[in-house]
This record gives sequence, structure tokens and C-alpha cells, in this order.
Amino acid sequence: MVIKKLMDVADVYSGVHISRFVDSESDLKPVIRNKYGLNDTLEYEYKRISNSLNSKYYSKKDDILISLSEPNSVTKLYEEGYIITMNFAVIRLKEGYDPSFFYHLLKSNYFLKKLHKLREGGALRIIKVADLRKIKFDIPDLDTQKKYGEFLNLIDRKIKLEKKSIKYKKDYEEAIIENLYK
Repeated sequence: MVIKKLMDVADVYSGVHISRFVDSESDLKPVIRNKYGLNDTLEYEYKRISNSLNSKYYSKKDDILISLSEPNSVTKLYEEGYIITMNFAVIRLKEGYDPSFFYHLLKSNYFLKKLHKLREGGALRIIKVADLRKIKFDIPDLDTQKKYGEFLNLIDRKIKLEKKSIKYKKDYEEAIIENLYK
């Protein structure tokens, strides 16, 4: 394993201050909101945004977003073309690093403890992107990253399936009671 700063393995920057690019003459574009919907998925809305917006603020597959305010949620993006707002830090990995491994690393308690030490402010505690870039990690080689990333993805899928199964069982239970009292 090699110790590296986050900025050594990824481009790390904050999203865009979107109000500067609102343009009533432009096309509607999807903008990620600082809010999570069902199943911890990011919500988005459409806004008319200028075409002059730098392309780095549009999501790319495998980008990892970290909410800069508490609770500092971590999300891996699978779709491209969404505008990333200033409420998030964008982690765009460089070649030679596995996105699944880093996604699981960044949502782990190990990482969240490091973030906790960096939070500043009173009622609204935030993380500075400059501090985020400097966080150090022991990084395994790429093959090891891929193996762990795949394994952790399987565990995530199993958890999601089990949650769905529990929901279906609860719905089934409710349907039985409702049917009884029709």
C-alpha cells in the first residue's frame, strides 16, 4: 500500500454556484439538488442554464460526490450530463484507480471520521474542499482495489435486495389486513 492524498488520485473541486449561470434564453438542463430522495438517490430539477458553463461541472460516469455540509453523504454517479452544484465536492478519479473501491472507501466510517475532524462552523458545519484534497489514504494496488470494489458492490446489491424484500413483506402483510376488513 502507498500513502497518497486524495488530490493525488483524483481531481477534487466544488460544484458550480448555479445562480451565476441561470439564463432564461437557454435550454433546460438537469441540475443536482442538495437533497436525497428515496434509496439515497440524488434529486434533480431542470433549470435554464447558460451554455457557457464549464464542462467540468457536468457529471461524468463514476464521479463521486460528497455533500459539503452535514451529513456529508457520499454518492457515486452512473449518469452523465447533470450539473453539479456548489453544495458538493466532485471527486473525479485519475487513471489507475477503481471508482467502486474509492466510492466504498469514501462512504466508510474510516473516511467519515477523517471528515469529522475537518468540519468547521457552528450551526452549519461544512467541509472545505482545500482540506478534503489533503486527506491521506493507504491505497492498495489497482488489482486489489478492483477486487475489493467488486466485492463491496456485491454486498451493497445484497443489502438493497434484502431491503426490497422486507418492503414487499410489509406490503404483503398490510394487504392481508386490508383484505380482511374490506
